[in-house]
Amino acid sequence: MIRFTSILAGFLLLPVQPIAAQTSNYALIVSSASGNSEFKEKFWNWSSQMMQVLKDEMRIPRENIVLLTEDPSQNAALVNGKATKAELAKAFDGLVAKVPADGRLLVLLIGHGSFDGIDYKFNLVGPDATGTEFQNWLDRFEKRQVVLVSSTPCSGVLTKTLSRSGRIVITATKSEFESNDTIFGQFFIDAFKNKAADTDKNSEVSMLEAYLYAAQRVEAWYKEQGRLATEHPLLEDSGDAKGVARPSPANGEGLLAAKVSLHAPSTALATTGGASPELQALGAEKQRLEGAIQDLKYKKATLPEAEYNPQMESLLIQLAQTNQKMNAARKK
Repeated sequence: MIRFTSILAGFLLLPVQPIAAQTSNYALIVSSASGNSEFKEKFWNWSSQMMQVLKDEMRIPRENIVLLTEDPSQNAALVNGKATKAELAKAFDGLVAKVPADGRLLVLLIGHGSFDGIDYKFNLVGPDATGTEFQNWLDRFEKRQVVLVSSTPCSGVLTKTLSRSGRIVITATKSEFESNDTIFGQFFIDAFKNKAADTDKNSEVSMLEAYLYAAQRVEAWYKEQGRLATEHPLLEDSGDAKGVARPSPANGEGLLAAKVSLHAPSTALATTGGASPELQALGAEKQRLEGAIQDLKYKKATLPEAEYNPQMESLLIQLAQTNQKMNAARKK
């Protein structure tokens, strides 16, 4: 009988060549009203960087990305419209009609946010958009997968109002009362450009990896500056409306985020050297097994060891065999 530890060690030595899920990815980036030239430049830099990451790194088609900024004249080729409530509502209308049933939408809010004692407000040109309005806009996507990332002050309250089953909510702050300017947005964007964020070395950065990288960099930044941290990022993806700083199987957060990547299928297929029907089928099986392994990890606390270990051993053996078959298929 092959020992469980031997299987695990052998699995970890196998080269990982990912094939992304055949999911259509869409994105809405909204840069808030700035208030002064310093913030205007910073918010534009973050917005344009994320646009380039989505197009160049994730290979998401330009027509699948909507960018709204305070001043569209900064780059008419990149910007779709002005960051007003009317334009934002229009953008959601268009995306609801466009994102397919199996599609995924990233909504990234960059800039200033506030809390009026009742509701979150995202600062736009003209009237602000409230947390309640975002709730109504996002609920229109029903079972389509939504990832909401708010890099603004006071955003922590959104983990309570926007939490839904099958949705990922990432915020720069832990509550509505952390109202100072944030730096989380820059590190979140950097995660998709820095290989260090890809901790499982599968050539993709999942939402969980991006969050953890950004959260760790935020904490390190405040220490380096010798400043008391005024922002504490949270992630919520279980639907319980309770964000956590460190997602793990112990607290039940991070399972969905670990599975979600914005990398387009074409990106992954390029790394495989071709996408024959056999390789596509093996890639799909690989993803199924990786998902099952993640699911089982999150059930470990509730399963007897005598039940958990055989199940994990079986899955790891199947995954190792699938990886071997994929390597052989590439050589044909």
